[in-house]
Amino acid sequence: MAQKQAEKKKSSPTTVILIVVGVIAAVIVGWNLMKPAGGGTAGVRNVDTAGAQQAIAAGARIIDVRTAGEYEMGHIPGAENVPVDQIATAAEAWDRNADYVVYCAVGSRSTGAVQTMQSMGFKNIAHLNAGIQSWTGGDLQTGSEQGKAETKIETAGKPVLVEFYTDT
Repeated sequence: MAQKQAEKKKSSPTTVILIVVGVIAAVIVGWNLMKPAGGGTAGVRNVDTAGAQQAIAAGARIIDVRTAGEYEMGHIPGAENVPVDQIATAAEAWDRNADYVVYCAVGSRSTGAVQTMQSMGFKNIAHLNAGIQSWTGGDLQTGSEQGKAETKIETAGKPVLVEFYTDT
């Protein structure tokens, strides 16, 4: 009987160590699953519609990293369309200390864009991490900003004939 009690005492510290290691592993896994985009480091904060609107009201630049076609179907008013595959090139000329709101459709492409921007030294990024599909801030704007530029043709009051010819 004394021998069995001695064996229990010997295995007791091992059990405690295993429990402590298990708790530490659970904390690490939990942190990795819940960390913000950009690895949870300073400068990036995940936001919902209210957080994005707050940043926009404070003067943040809004970056939509979806394709041009997605952008034209509907985007947050005032957003600039910079497809995710062009973000690094476009961001070279941007102010790294300015505030930005970055979004895509559901959050996956914008996560990559945010990580790229952060690696380039951007410090103030609000990430609409659930994407535009979670936007509850009012109507979206349609069309593209490039298509809104009007070209006026001066005609001196006479009719103008424009002919288009294509070889097909």
